[in-house]
Amino acid sequence: MKSIHEIFVIGVFALCVVALSIGPPATVQAEHSPSPSDTMKTDSITDAQKYNFQSDDDKQRNASKDSALPSGGKTIHGELFRVDDADYFVKVKDGTEVRLHTDKSTNMIGKIKKGDQIEATVNDQNHALSIQAVKRK
Repeated sequence: MKSIHEIFVIGVFALCVVALSIGPPATVQAEHSPSPSDTMKTDSITDAQKYNFQSDDDKQRNASKDSALPSGGKTIHGELFRVDDADYFVKVKDGTEVRLHTDKSTNMIGKIKKGDQIEATVNDQNHALSIQAVKRK
């Protein structure tokens, strides 16, 4: 026969299992749910604004407002050896290969094709602000 202590422990355990399976009362749940005004704030800033995230397009628009060469910007000279979608791959003088990302904000000057010597103005993330073919020296 089981002792009263064992029966008590089993009873408390069974009560806990039942209470956990039911969950908290509806009044407790309603007390913690946010009001519509908390979730629908139209004047609040977005995460992108809060953490200063910008798309490539936004970065280019902002960079072109400042100057032709934004801080950290540079000019790259080399041979265009591959084009893969929006990425242009250039082999520079020292033999290294550089990937230039382009988008609709990139100023493409003239017809540029594989094998051309090019001059590209890029920002510090190697996003091409402009690309143009140059004559070989």
